[in-house]
Amino acid sequence: MVYKNKTRARKETGINYLGSVNLTTKHYKAYNYNEMTYSLYLSPAKMSGYEVCPMRTEECTLLCLNESGMNRMNMKNEMITNSRIKKTKLFFENRQYFMEWMMDEIKAAKKKSDKLGYKFSVRLNNTSDISPESFYMNVNGKKMNVLQLFPDIKFYDYTKVPNRVVLLDKYDNYDLTFSFSGSNLTDCINMVNNGIRVAVVFNKELPKTFWGKKVIDGDLYDMRYYDDKDVIVGLKYKVTRNRPSKENSFVIDPSRW
Repeated sequence: MVYKNKTRARKETGINYLGSVNLTTKHYKAYNYNEMTYSLYLSPAKMSGYEVCPMRTEECTLLCLNESGMNRMNMKNEMITNSRIKKTKLFFENRQYFMEWMMDEIKAAKKKSDKLGYKFSVRLNNTSDISPESFYMNVNGKKMNVLQLFPDIKFYDYTKVPNRVVLLDKYDNYDLTFSFSGSNLTDCINMVNNGIRVAVVFNKELPKTFWGKKVIDGDLYDMRYYDDKDVIVGLKYKVTRNRPSKENSFVIDPSRW
């Protein structure tokens, strides 16, 4: 299967689109900052048969945002879940096709953003944790990843993979926020003490400080590259189909620390 255009791709794959622009609640807030964000939602963990979250824990898998918001309930026989599985399988089984399609979507979104006078950014991992270097394609016989293909576009991600931070020195258009998983405390402390912001999910009101660092409200917007480096990005727990146990270590109760 060879990619031709978006219209044909929809017919060939049964997928309506790969990514969206300011569609979800958190990305819609980008409009308040005169920004449009292209975002990609793949199937998390190993739901598709392919692992996309290499450092996931049992708790973060159970409480994944994949089953929050519009996908909190079983809608139309798991329409959203099944679409994300199809996208993920396409990514792993025909990456060139996937990338050419995604390239077209990003170009179209950027063109619209420019026309409307908005800033533009891309978040590849909303429900996955794949290196941006794995988003690659063949261009005239040369392997190029998405950061190289769009050097003038800002890409940002959250990750639980410690060595992903090496990409910050490699690519000027990439921003990264490390994420607390409930079992990577040492990594988180090392990150925030070395200028890498860390995201933490809290079950109540956000504390003013945590781990000796200022806590900012990460729910005001999603574009983390706006933030300072040495801060804790406080995120309030979003209700999913599953509920955290009282003993869970992923969703933090500040009063217990």
